[in-house]
Amino acid sequence: MRCIHTSRNQFLPSSSSGRWSNAARANVGRGTADGPNGKRFASGATTAEMPAKSNLALRMALGMTLLSVTTYSLGVLYPPNLYTLIYPREAPPSPDKGSVQALKDAAELERQLWELPLVQDLARRSHPLNSDTVPANFLGPKALSTSTSTATSSSGSSSSSSEEASGGGGSEEELTHYMARPYLNLPESFSRHSLTAGLLQGPGRMAIPPLLFVRTDEKAITGVMHLGRSICGHDGIVHGGAIATLFDDAFFRTAVANFPARIGVTAWLKIDYRAPTRADQFVVFKTKVDKVEGRKVFVSGQMEDVEGNLLVQASALFVQPKYAHLIKSEEREKHFLNRPAAIARTLEPVGENADMQ
Repeated sequence: MRCIHTSRNQFLPSSSSGRWSNAARANVGRGTADGPNGKRFASGATTAEMPAKSNLALRMALGMTLLSVTTYSLGVLYPPNLYTLIYPREAPPSPDKGSVQALKDAAELERQLWELPLVQDLARRSHPLNSDTVPANFLGPKALSTSTSTATSSSGSSSSSSEEASGGGGSEEELTHYMARPYLNLPESFSRHSLTAGLLQGPGRMAIPPLLFVRTDEKAITGVMHLGRSICGHDGIVHGGAIATLFDDAFFRTAVANFPARIGVTAWLKIDYRAPTRADQFVVFKTKVDKVEGRKVFVSGQMEDVEGNLLVQASALFVQPKYAHLIKSEEREKHFLNRPAAIARTLEPVGENADMQ
């Protein structure tokens, strides 16, 4: 039998085509080689590195999975504002008016209302609510009522002593506002046909009546109200038409004391929506009288959230009609003014024959 002896170099490419380098020949001796196309061939000596690389890839995959799950969970618990604006969370239907759940929800909102820092600050500087026209469950905490009543009496006594001592001056803490709760003392025959006093009241809309802080000269009002989830346009965003309606009502309450007949109609209303108003939150209306010209009263105001972020700006013109004396209603006047007794005695009524041409 003839044996053929060959050397390793016989299997290497010739120098004329795709020739391997001397380094490649050296690699063959170490178990690896680079082919003509740059591919690397490994011998069994390099397979020991594969488990380490597989473990690294597995750890990276597990880390990315854990990061994704954590990010998703945080997003569900604390969703970003933009996401909830576009995709609001689903809300359960509002309870029936007068049901046990509706009364429970209203009591909780009432508690939250009186705990707002703005409300507590204004309440300390305001005459208390009129207990003759406001039900007990809407009068606020007893401690607050007691403190405002004490402030009222001390204000009068301190002003008297100050006048005796120095011939003038006011109290150290002067009460600048009085509080009112609208929509509570209207007859059923009127409220059932009213948009603001009827349709917009109830669970999911305005579950509790607004709390108004009326400046004692009746030229400005700060009102705090809760807007529910059932008055939306885009789900989760309060309908712009509902906001315009609330501004119209707030502006009329601001202007009404400046009309002799205590009645006026809207001539025009301008609304500038500055940011989406999210549902199911407390908002603050701030309105004031800008100018009075005869039978015309110009008013302006804005709506903010409880943190002071501007949501809406508005202005309007109200006019007392020439036939106002024909439609004047003492019941309606009592509802819109709703003054406590201490304020009603100090304000001089505008005369029927005042110059309102």
